[in-house]
Amino acid sequence: MRGRCKTLGLAFAFLVLAIPVRAETIQITSGGFVWSRPLGLGPVPISFDGPGFAFGGVGVSGVFMPWLQCMVPECFGGTAVDLRAHWSDGDLPGAVTYNGVTYTPLGGLDPAHARLLAEWNGSLPIPTGFTGGALAAPFTFTGQFGGPAGSGITTFLTGHGTATLQFIPYPPFPPGQGPDTTGAFLLQSASYQFDASAPVPEPASMMLIGSGLVGLLAWRRRFTR
Repeated sequence: MRGRCKTLGLAFAFLVLAIPVRAETIQITSGGFVWSRPLGLGPVPISFDGPGFAFGGVGVSGVFMPWLQCMVPECFGGTAVDLRAHWSDGDLPGAVTYNGVTYTPLGGLDPAHARLLAEWNGSLPIPTGFTGGALAAPFTFTGQFGGPAGSGITTFLTGHGTATLQFIPYPPFPPGQGPDTTGAFLLQSASYQFDASAPVPEPASMMLIGSGLVGLLAWRRRFTR
């Protein structure tokens, strides 16, 4: 019996050691960006920070789905606007300050440059009967910061907040020169601002933690017997 318990203990230790060690995760608690229609996909001023981390710069090119989706036009009452905004590496000229050290420039082919990826996601439903104005919806944020080659720095970024979008009625096309825009909306401006409150754990994550604790208690009870 003692040998069996020893075997179970070694197996449990092996499983614990086999779990990959995750890189540091930093919650972004403040900052964001403001987009306006004249910008299009031009430079968008972006800044955000969290404990031991700060970025300040602009987003160039990249992907900003609310503008791309609503310019078609596809934004009508009863539809949902994709809140995805994505910039990475060379699309994020600026500087990262991480644990007191500033890294700039970001991206490019030079391995001595640090790298940064930032992505906002969410969905904003346009109510039926909407006539224009501001609408707000929550977003989630994920990102990753990597130091220069050989630095061993890999940091994951997470966060959440509120996106506020301002819509105006889509201007009509001249007869015969475009689709019918009746009831469609054009994106006028957008503000994505981070929230410092603690995120609510996902049910799946809580279930995994609970299952792990139950398994550990069951193994300990068998070992005691």
